[in-house]
Amino acid sequence: MDSSDHDGIKRDISITVTDIFDSFEEENNRLPTMEEFRTIFSSHAEQYIGPMDELAVEGIHQTLDKHQHREQKLWRAATELESEQRCLRSD
Repeated sequence: MDSSDHDGIKRDISITVTDIFDSFEEENNRLPTMEEFRTIFSSHAEQYIGPMDELAVEGIHQTLDKHQHREQKLWRAATELESEQRCLRSD
């Protein structure tokens, strides 16, 4: 994955990650745990990855590979943004 692709994904999901932290903190007076964040974010992940049937062009194995590759990119960016939010809010 090149850095421009990674930066684009981070830019696309940064508002979602910030909103998750804002909403959770407002409702619970604390930051979400890593597990809570990942559970909440996973409900948004499909819109960024895309459904499996959109990828089903060349066969099931290639479709799974493409889906897993997209999912890995998304979660890598989400994990970095989560860490950034924790640092910003710990001050």
